[in-house]
Amino acid sequence: MRRPRSMVLVSVLSAVVILSAQAGAVAAASLTFGAALDNTSQPANAESGRRCSDEIASAESCTWVSTQAYHNGGHARAPRTGTIGTLKLVSCIAGSFIVQMAAPASGHRARVLRNGPTINYRADPKPVCGGEGSDEYIVQSFAVNFSVTVGDEIGIYASKVGPLYCAGGSGVDLFSPPLGSSSAYRTRTDSTSCNLMIQLVYR
Repeated sequence: MRRPRSMVLVSVLSAVVILSAQAGAVAAASLTFGAALDNTSQPANAESGRRCSDEIASAESCTWVSTQAYHNGGHARAPRTGTIGTLKLVSCIAGSFIVQMAAPASGHRARVLRNGPTINYRADPKPVCGGEGSDEYIVQSFAVNFSVTVGDEIGIYASKVGPLYCAGGSGVDLFSPPLGSSSAYRTRTDSTSCNLMIQLVYR
């Protein structure tokens, strides 16, 4: 039996609406930048954390700016201006840092116009961080609410950092003293062969 044209039209429109909603949900869920993290993401050579003074003599604290995304090449910078709703990280130790979104410039220079929230992260509770098979790392998630500008890089202000992968690359610029909330660009003090294991997710 042939269905009335109106019913066919309603069915087609309903399908379009459902598909559009699903596509929108997928796009929204996937809009992230920074590290790609899962339960196999290992803070290699940083299980006990790294201090600023390990990289820069006498530096009690510094700003760590991510210039390469851990296991997520080409996604170190904010893809658009917007609001971040979730911050994710992997760390074996407990610690804290202040989010500092950094606007980069040529010559390994950067500036911070505003600070974000303070993140207090937890230690891995297992006897062996990541489990015996190194496939049980915990991706910690934090609800946040701060703005980013397209092109920003992830920066953090801390004296000791746990969410780091230090088994190759040179994906973190270090600034000592730490970058403050000002409009002045500064050249990095040093760099370290690590990547920040931090991901930002848009709202």
